[in-house]
Amino acid sequence: MNKWQTIPNYLTLARLFLIAPTAFAIMNQMWLLGSFVFLSAVATDVLDGYLARKLHQSSAFGGIFDHSTDALFVSTGLACFALLDLIVGLLPVLVVLSFIQYVMDSKALAGQALVASHIGRANGICYFVLLGTTLGLQHAGLTGSPFTPAVWAISWILCISTIISMIDRAIALWRKPRKAN
Repeated sequence: MNKWQTIPNYLTLARLFLIAPTAFAIMNQMWLLGSFVFLSAVATDVLDGYLARKLHQSSAFGGIFDHSTDALFVSTGLACFALLDLIVGLLPVLVVLSFIQYVMDSKALAGQALVASHIGRANGICYFVLLGTTLGLQHAGLTGSPFTPAVWAISWILCISTIISMIDRAIALWRKPRKAN
């Protein structure tokens, strides 16, 4: 079995294939379908990491595949909600930019393992929470409820925390001792 053919990577691949149905469900306001697909994606995300550790199938490839899929999943879902004017449109753009910075800082494209920051990890979880909460509120028919301004405010807070995380990573990279040639 090569590094690609592992149970955790197949679960990540399943999540990758759930991006289009999630976007379709959100854009067509099919909240039950969107909620089901979202919960399925979360289940694959929880299981792939657990199984990678349990089955000793963790790899740099699996890590970048998992995190890339997560970034694509949440940024696409959040972009759909931004198009529906339910969250700040800047957030999905920042998710993509911060992920690119994360990959570049970690030198993941050179085969090194991803190096997470505490703020970035918390943001990554919060992106999923915001996506799921917004889906859940829409499914429950709570559009225009007191929760709507709260979701909007939380999306702004996540924009700010993402920018802080990106600045923190940039400062850490700048302060890192450089090897002399």
